[in-house]
Amino acid sequence: MRTLLATATAMFLLAGAAAAQPAGATADTPAKMRSVVRAWSARLNANDNPGASRLFSLPAVVSQAGLAYRLDTVKQLSIWHRALPCGGTISRIIVRGRFATAVLTLRERKGHTCDAPGVEAAARLEIVSAKIRTWVQVAVPPPTGPIA
Repeated sequence: MRTLLATATAMFLLAGAAAAQPAGATADTPAKMRSVVRAWSARLNANDNPGASRLFSLPAVVSQAGLAYRLDTVKQLSIWHRALPCGGTISRIIVRGRFATAVLTLRERKGHTCDAPGVEAAARLEIVSAKIRTWVQVAVPPPTGPIA
């Protein structure tokens, strides 16, 4: 029951966050979206949690392991980034509309112990006006699509 409630909460939060583009939002090109994903990954790998957090719009929604959180400040996003155990090497980025799915091979990052080094993981980022609006851990997609 608890898992069902967490999943329902996550879906509700994500639906609300993705419902409409904010006023004044501009469409991002696939190249720009890939650039935002690479910048986020580089800052995370460098353990620059505030820098990675500033790539997000506010409020932002993050979802991992069936739990979703609405984060309203850069400080909250920095705390969330600090809790991520792994960095990663991007193997590909698949762009569809305003969503970019990053596939990464997990690795250690300074000051953290990665719980699954060498394992592939994926995150689907909604990018609006060159800012990450939602970040959702997803299953690794099949090996098709553009190379990063």
